[in-house]
Amino acid sequence: MRFTPLFLTVFFSAIVAQAEIRVVGSDLFGKDFTTALAAYSKRNDLDLKLKLEGSRTGLGELQAGRAELGLVVFSPGEKRPEAPFVILPVAYHTVVVVVPATLPLTQITFTQLNTIYGDDAQSGLKRWMDMGVTGEWAARNILPNIPGPGGGITYDLFRYTALKAPELKPTVGVQAGLAESLSRIRGEEGGMAILPVLPANQPRLKTLLVGRGSQDVAFGPTPENIHSGDYPIRLPVYVVFRKDDAKRLQTTLRYLLSEDAVALWENAQLVPLPIQARNQMIFDLEVL
Repeated sequence: MRFTPLFLTVFFSAIVAQAEIRVVGSDLFGKDFTTALAAYSKRNDLDLKLKLEGSRTGLGELQAGRAELGLVVFSPGEKRPEAPFVILPVAYHTVVVVVPATLPLTQITFTQLNTIYGDDAQSGLKRWMDMGVTGEWAARNILPNIPGPGGGITYDLFRYTALKAPELKPTVGVQAGLAESLSRIRGEEGGMAILPVLPANQPRLKTLLVGRGSQDVAFGPTPENIHSGDYPIRLPVYVVFRKDDAKRLQTTLRYLLSEDAVALWENAQLVPLPIQARNQMIFDLEVL
């Protein structure tokens, strides 16, 4: 029996489509992320095997040839895998500075955050008037809050990015997680909280623009500002794969960069790339 080239192309394409794709990487996404990605795999007849046990472990699996796709974060200064690996950002961990919406303040600097939160700084900012606030808020105390280390990456990302030293003042309220910190600043006394995101439908709260110093422009945590690096607190999540696997991974990569996956990233408290960047990356993947 002779097989036509078209038949062979379809046949081998079907084999590739059905082949197992082992996905490894960060353990910071949460159970809902894993469940949603597994459901996507099932809906699209993909055989994604998820093993999200940590970025270092995942990179080791990739480099040893025991995985095809990694979703990883790198520490500052960490050496990245070189060719034949391709490394592309797909989303960002970030933190936002949240205050009551009625507080007449729009922005804050790293220096001010360090004075409020950092244990190595003198307590020069105790009341909102010390930050130039006037009116009914002026005499109120600044009450700083943050979810603790059990609440995800927020605690460490903030301490090692915005502060001069990672130790917090004893006056900082450290809560178990996002919900507890939100509850604290929605109270009558208000306050300030460092959060991974500001959840939707929080009309009584707002995020502040953040700048590195008093002479720097402050930016809000929009996808565009985070992706460009203008918003100064971010930690990228990258997809890592071998260039030779690009065609095989095309469907999964396109999904992770698609509009359909925006909710996947947001539910994991990450910020997806802005749509223009995602579309450009999808185009670039086509020619790998």
